Amino acid sequence: MKIQLPKHLLSTATNRMQGAIAERSLSQIGLNAADNVLHVAATDRVLSVYSSLECELVEGGVCFVPARLFSDLVKELPEGMVKLERQASYLVITAGNAGEFTMKLPLLDEAVWFDPPVIECHSSADLPAAKVAYMIDQVQFCIVPESPRNYGTVGFLHRPSENSCRLVGTDGFRLSYCEVETELPKGFLENGVCLSKRTMTELQRMCGEGFGHIKLSITQDGNTMVAEVPGYKIFVRLSSVRYPNYMGVLPQRKLSGVVVSRSHFQNVTKRVLLAADKSRALQLSFSESSLTLNSKTMGSSEGRETVPLVDYHGPQFDIAVNGKFLTDIFSTTESKELALHFNEESNEDPIVIVPKHEPAECRSKHVLVPIKQND
Repeated sequence: MKIQLPKHLLSTATNRMQGAIAERSLSQIGLNAADNVLHVAATDRVLSVYSSLECELVEGGVCFVPARLFSDLVKELPEGMVKLERQASYLVITAGNAGEFTMKLPLLDEAVWFDPPVIECHSSADLPAAKVAYMIDQVQFCIVPESPRNYGTVGFLHRPSENSCRLVGTDGFRLSYCEVETELPKGFLENGVCLSKRTMTELQRMCGEGFGHIKLSITQDGNTMVAEVPGYKIFVRLSSVRYPNYMGVLPQRKLSGVVVSRSHFQNVTKRVLLAADKSRALQLSFSESSLTLNSKTMGSSEGRETVPLVDYHGPQFDIAVNGKFLTDIFSTTESKELALHFNEESNEDPIVIVPKHEPAECRSKHVLVPIKQND
């Protein structure tokens, strides 16, 4: 193999591989040069990534390099053209305007190149990349890989109506979902699929490359999903987790509501939480035209601050939530204002937070289960 290509193209390809080289010390990246195209691939037990990019081909061939070393090297190469040439059991990388940089990487000869698998998919859809990225942004923070509940480790992507898809995440203490309107073909996501946090990270990476749409395809058995844009394809083994009926968590009755400034409320919450213990308990006390936030450590520190509320004229109402979960929502949403909804007759019902301003045809909602706080 002997090829030449710009450093920025090689960087794009190696960046795409990162999700498939989680076991970095053991993983490898495959390089296959043919017909003026360099095919780059990495795979593990759950994820396979393939990328194709144009190159100047002198001699075709296949080789495998240590993933971590090769990725780190590509990041540090000088801008400009990069030459890759196989010499015996090494890959020689040459870069710089005058070829002043050279490094030899040992090749892994036991590996075998496999072309991207041909999978018969039951349903496919072209989804707006910006909307997919926004959905993931609004949900992934409440998905915890080490959750004691298996459903807490995945997000549930499904189709609540004919022309919308929704991503839901919950760890049992909080729930977030984001729904986007988009045209969907018949049969797509009819049963929904569970996506690991790792899968969502890879979808975000793909969405961030500037393509208008990404194509998602799902096999009939629901075990595999394929995400693709021109020159870039991801194969994912889907989670077999059975997602619970999350709709039961959402309040069914009409709730009282107030509107707060996200940035101001975020700053107040951070200040008050400095006095909290490991539980991160934050008490919200609503009264006529004001909201007081309070946190304390047993027998020690206590923080308190009052925020004016011009649109609350209900009774005195106290509810305690995990303050860390609250700041996660503040950090996730882009809306300048948030609506806080609650049942002022019960401090055991969830508090619901809804962004007031979102991208067109996007709607998200965040639900926090209250915590009991000792007096």
